[in-house]
Amino acid sequence: MNLSPFTLKRLVDELAPHLENALVQDVFLIAPHHLYLDLEDRHLLLSAAPSQSRVVFATPSEQAERVRIPWADRFLLKARITSLTQVPGERILELTLVKKDRLGGRSESRLICELIGRYSNIILTDHKKILGALRQVSGRVNRTRQILPGKPYRPPPALDRIEVSQVTPEMLSQFLSNPDRSPAENLMLHVAGLDLLAAKELLHRSGLATPTPSPTDPTRLLTELQNLFADPPFVRGALGVPRPNGNGQELSVLSLTHIPEDRQRVFPSLCEAIETLVQEEQVYQRQSSQLKEVEKNLQNQLSSLEKKIERIQSDLKETERADEHEKFGNLLMANIPNIPPGADSITLPDLFDPGGPDVTISLNIHKSPVENGQYYLKRVRKARKAAPILERRLEVAKQKWETFQAYLNRFENLGETDLKTFQTELEEAGLIRPKQKQRGRSKQKRRAADVHPRRYRTSDGWLVLVGRNNRENDRLTKSAARQDIFLHAQGCPGSHVILKRGDKQDRPSRHALKEAAGLAAYWSKARGAKRVSVNYTEVRYVHKPRGAPPGLVTIKNEKSLMVEPCEIRRADETEGSPASTSSNTPIGSQI
Repeated sequence: MNLSPFTLKRLVDELAPHLENALVQDVFLIAPHHLYLDLEDRHLLLSAAPSQSRVVFATPSEQAERVRIPWADRFLLKARITSLTQVPGERILELTLVKKDRLGGRSESRLICELIGRYSNIILTDHKKILGALRQVSGRVNRTRQILPGKPYRPPPALDRIEVSQVTPEMLSQFLSNPDRSPAENLMLHVAGLDLLAAKELLHRSGLATPTPSPTDPTRLLTELQNLFADPPFVRGALGVPRPNGNGQELSVLSLTHIPEDRQRVFPSLCEAIETLVQEEQVYQRQSSQLKEVEKNLQNQLSSLEKKIERIQSDLKETERADEHEKFGNLLMANIPNIPPGADSITLPDLFDPGGPDVTISLNIHKSPVENGQYYLKRVRKARKAAPILERRLEVAKQKWETFQAYLNRFENLGETDLKTFQTELEEAGLIRPKQKQRGRSKQKRRAADVHPRRYRTSDGWLVLVGRNNRENDRLTKSAARQDIFLHAQGCPGSHVILKRGDKQDRPSRHALKEAAGLAAYWSKARGAKRVSVNYTEVRYVHKPRGAPPGLVTIKNEKSLMVEPCEIRRADETEGSPASTSSNTPIGSQI
């Protein structure tokens, strides 16, 4: 919220009586830019948020995480606030604090609240140097004004505007004659301390609020301007008035005669008005962002479908030339001796229409006459085969486009309260994807569950899992227990095979190992061989090098088995059957 100097003057009048001699019982940070001072019976919020900077009484959320700040604990904790003042004509408030040390000494500091839009900041100084700041600014960001502990404090540079005491009628005439902006905007940009609402009120009271004013009495406007600053017409509490674009409400502490009373929202206190409008602005921005995101998604989908329809129509148009290409191919094949090598075109008599004109055919200079003829005939076969497929694709794409267009028409008349339901409907229909962050989190949660390997049981009951592709191989091996057995065909591509040991203390039998090794050979490129060498080791000795492609791992402490590729019985639905351990022997003695 961009607070004007008039608003801050009124805010000081409202806050100062409650802050005088108040003891800071606690100080903490919520979110990056919200500093709270606990003053026993209430909390003072000092916010340096770029678009919603403010100083108000506000209660922090109990669920919000409270962060300690070393410099705030050191200098602000148990300090007393002696005064709250406004830098004249500026959007800067200063809190003066006094703190006693253990020896009875007193140290004074200033908490400077620069409420200047995106450059807002909360800075603590001791009148000589900066002690701390919510937003530190180094020399790389700003060479002329560094905000770092130990650096001298420099106020923000003054805006290039004229003080009211220096404004003349001639200046006002010049300001209002600028056709590039409205009269109210011209006043706001040239006169220090004016906001847009105050400028509009001035023009209204001076009788110069017409769309294209031609002021004949700038002296009257100057008088109104001077009266506004000398004795501002403050209202009790504050007002909320709708913005011209209809996006939320603007705050005003001045009595406004240019806006009907039925459009003015009255607040009993300025703090309540600021907090209420800030919360509403946050809700509006969040909803507006969601609306824009859904609209952008729909527009992107429509644009993608339109391009797809264009491509299909272009391909269909090409298939319509199948008869012409067939004639070209047959003519070339019938005139092979008459076509010189390396020619880029050839003109031949039309055998299919003897009385008609000759036919000119484009050729590929890198192909022989026979290859050129075969190329045209191949295009004919592909075109006639693709035509019905393309027609079906075109029909499906057009139907999908009409569906998206219908949703977009609904979206234009969509209320903010129906947005979530509308978005859920689009996601359930598969027309848009869920948000990226949600999709990422759900993928992490489902990563282990996404592994769907082939499942087998050895004849003595051990479970064997076989990956189906490189990515599943990676996930299967990564999710395996350290004591499971990893098997892979030696020297050729193949699936990762995991012989599950589960919570069994016994080692798999040699027969179980041979059956699992037979699966590793069967699901590899060496399936056709009579005998295949298969390496095996515990999963703890399997490592994936950094940056390696999917499916590539390195192993240590491996042993080998020569087996015949074969597939064993698939695992039944009862996965929990105990493995037979009567023939189990230690793996170290198997080979």
